[in-house]
Amino acid sequence: SLFELVNYLMVVVPFSRIKQQYYLRKRRRKEDVDDVTGGDNGTESSPLLQMRWFRIVVDEGHELGENEAGNDITAFINVLAAERRWVMSGTPTTGDEDSKGFNDVGLTQLQRLLLFLRHEEYGTTKVETLETQSSGSSSGRKQGKAKAKSEWDTMVKIPFLNQQDAGREELFRVLREVMVMHKKEDIGLPKPVFKQGEVTVHIPQEVGSHIVNAVKTGGIFTDTYEKLTIGHRESYHEDPNSSESDRQIQRLIRQRRIHLLKEKISHAQKLGAKTFFDTLLNEHIATTDFQSKVDTCQGEYIENAIKRERKELEGRGGAIADLNSGPLTAASDHFNAETFIDRRPVKAVVYSSSSSNLLDVLEYFYDKFDNANIAEMMQGNIDVMAYELGRFRLGQKEGKFCPICNGWNEYSGKELSGCKNTLLEVSDAAGNVFLIESERILRAIGKEDRDRADCVGNPVEMNRLGEAPLNKYGISKKAWKVGDALCIDARDPHPLFRARLSEEQWAAYGSARCKELVAIDGGEGVDNYFGPLPCEEETNYGQLMVSLRKWQPCGKFHGKPRWNHLRKKQVGWYTGPTLVHEEIETVKEDVFILALDASLAHGLDLSFVTHLYLLEPIDDAALLEQVTSRAHRLGATGPVTIETVNVWHELDPSTKKFRKQIASNLNDEDQKRTSTAICEHCYRSFDNITLAEEHEIRCDRNPDSSAEVPLFHLSSVYRDLRPPPPMGIGACGDVESDTKCP
Repeated sequence: SLFELVNYLMVVVPFSRIKQQYYLRKRRRKEDVDDVTGGDNGTESSPLLQMRWFRIVVDEGHELGENEAGNDITAFINVLAAERRWVMSGTPTTGDEDSKGFNDVGLTQLQRLLLFLRHEEYGTTKVETLETQSSGSSSGRKQGKAKAKSEWDTMVKIPFLNQQDAGREELFRVLREVMVMHKKEDIGLPKPVFKQGEVTVHIPQEVGSHIVNAVKTGGIFTDTYEKLTIGHRESYHEDPNSSESDRQIQRLIRQRRIHLLKEKISHAQKLGAKTFFDTLLNEHIATTDFQSKVDTCQGEYIENAIKRERKELEGRGGAIADLNSGPLTAASDHFNAETFIDRRPVKAVVYSSSSSNLLDVLEYFYDKFDNANIAEMMQGNIDVMAYELGRFRLGQKEGKFCPICNGWNEYSGKELSGCKNTLLEVSDAAGNVFLIESERILRAIGKEDRDRADCVGNPVEMNRLGEAPLNKYGISKKAWKVGDALCIDARDPHPLFRARLSEEQWAAYGSARCKELVAIDGGEGVDNYFGPLPCEEETNYGQLMVSLRKWQPCGKFHGKPRWNHLRKKQVGWYTGPTLVHEEIETVKEDVFILALDASLAHGLDLSFVTHLYLLEPIDDAALLEQVTSRAHRLGATGPVTIETVNVWHELDPSTKKFRKQIASNLNDEDQKRTSTAICEHCYRSFDNITLAEEHEIRCDRNPDSSAEVPLFHLSSVYRDLRPPPPMGIGACGDVESDTKCP
């Protein structure tokens, strides 16, 4: 609320909250959409709009220029009242600088930024009309915007596009007044290092032989489609645990896909042997089995690269964790790339525009590294993402240990009340019902072990966990089913777990009431307690056969006594200590991998990152620069290595020989992209290092280049804008450099 906001010196608001506030007010409005402040219609205004701020700073401010004024986020931000306004962005105008309409679009974006900044000439113009004086400011604002845009077009945009000196001079004058531009070459950042990695995925010989036979004979049979999908598509195989109706739907989907595939292959067959061969091969490459191999190979490549870098770091004396005693920043005049010894901790980002590919590679990492070594920014709300980024950057996490199960609960800014760690309720052959941690599960019991005398529950199918063995059951929560037969470690005390509380202690916490509730609900309710285990350490190292009954968060099993208005009765029983009574703790972690989804990379400061691995090539120079700039930016203390992990398929020798026979003019598949090179100034890709170096000499973004940038191009205007000289200590210290805005 307004009264809460006034108590803070600084308020940080993400774009997502701005958008939420905009649509919340929009639903309440009954008048013109432009009047997002509530106007005179009596609707409640957002607390952000009820205040007059001293200064508004819009990070990633090019968003204001990309979207037309009046769009959700832009419209809301533009009407915030403030004494001073700042826009911060690495790219004030977006788009491909080589495109034909770059100047036109860029000038329009600049005018929208001036609108937010309330520029006296080209951002806002007061238009006094009878309508404005009598009915409010909404109509006046619209007319003022239109007038400012018209002035901009007349005095700047049209003359500049027509290559008239007056237009360029006016544009330069305006930008020099409102823009402070620092370029990477001005602050001495170390140059990024671009690499091309390569992994090879082998096509099974059986698949190659079948493709060759199909091309030679021209015969298309039903099993053609099955043999091409060795390592099948998921929907081609029925789930034995599904109902008959579900299996029937699966069969219909399979038949439909086979029909479409048959049409596609039949069409390719008419276009010649080479097209026919490539179509069949591409069908196999599109299978989940092949993609799984790709993800595994990429994960293995990155795993080895990270381990190699960490080993080499140890050889250089190890990482310097204390930034104050670490290397000088890259912006320092004393930074020298030739003498610089990189002692930064290895921090690797794995980046992909495909969430599914990134998830598969991430699964590989979890199998090879400890969970504490990995952070994820793939989905979730802003609190979770900020927490994960903090873990990755600082190498530590904040949270609380549950006083009941000793499980860790991450603190992401919200109050922790009930423990979120999952506990499983199980029963043994003697009828004992008790709670366990998932880490106690040694394995699931398969059909081959079902005949054991002490086994209880239903055996778990071998394919239930996919390709994972049954000893991975504990970490495969999606595969859990009520009644599953499990083998657990029931030792207590246990070397890895805190000793369970005694029955006497639980009686003090209300276990008697818990037992009453369990009896009332027939064991089908949510109540149970984390009491002693029925197995001693000496009994076969604590191995015990149990059957899974239910699972839920620890906090739900141990609910506090309260009145449930929906059920009209008293629920809960636990009166002991909870997370609320625990202090937030900081735990050190060695986090050196961040899985980053492309959709969440916008605006991140990854200046501390040492390696960036791309799971797919980025051919767009502008996009590659944006991705690289997450790490190659002010604050970097060393160069960042950007490595693209290219994937190539490899045919067996006989299949490869046949493919060359049917396509004599086929390019040699051994000529792979690993020879490509990237200009370190404009990020364009070239076929080899020689071409890239020749281009860099004349690259118009190279400050040492002799190339002349066209005078009437926005990049030339930006190039003429020089950063202000550094302020001396105490010089102009009391001068306010902000621009006051109405």
